[in-house]
Amino acid sequence: MSGNTRTRIREAGVTMVELIVVITISSVLMVSALTVTLYFYGDTITSNLQSRLAVESQNILRSIGEELRVSSGVRANNTITDPNAPGGWTTSNANLVLIIASPVLNTSNDFVINPATGDPYQNEIVYFTIGTTLYKRYLAHSDAAGNRFKTSCPLAIATATCPADVKLSDHFKTMSFIFYDQDDIVTSVLADARSIKLTISMERKTFGRTLEFSNNIRITMRNSLL
Repeated sequence: MSGNTRTRIREAGVTMVELIVVITISSVLMVSALTVTLYFYGDTITSNLQSRLAVESQNILRSIGEELRVSSGVRANNTITDPNAPGGWTTSNANLVLIIASPVLNTSNDFVINPATGDPYQNEIVYFTIGTTLYKRYLAHSDAAGNRFKTSCPLAIATATCPADVKLSDHFKTMSFIFYDQDDIVTSVLADARSIKLTISMERKTFGRTLEFSNNIRITMRNSLL
């Protein structure tokens, strides 16, 4: 083999130093590209989760708002016995419990009237939390024939005759409510309450960050408590 041929072969090869430099640069570029990709991916996921918290809070407020607008008012304590709530329920900001009295409807959406009073029977809807999970429990009036609602139970003991409580969110943080009387003055007497302001806060952790979202609504209750 001629000298010129051996020289061309050596020139066409890659030295160890050159290979190390190429690998190092490639690694740096790959790490940089991966970092940028993960950043944008994390930012996208964060934005999506923030939007979900907003939607969840709106759905919860809408659910409570719709029930309050056709309700008979907010109760201080439940009057329908709940075997799964020893000691009963008490409307309280501190314990995150809200009790709504709602006229009983049958499957035809007609009021079920209590013949002793001439007024509709009342179901009760209880919003309560366990940790960061917000639930809704129905307490159906047992004397109201044709009542379209059934009393609900914790999921672990739910049956066909006592369906599971409705789970509204796993990312619940706080809920507060302020009651106003007919003169728009803050009141702690629930019988005098004609409107309520609800504020709800949601929280979720992702990518080492804590996402929060708060929402509120003011609702006028059309009926007085029966």
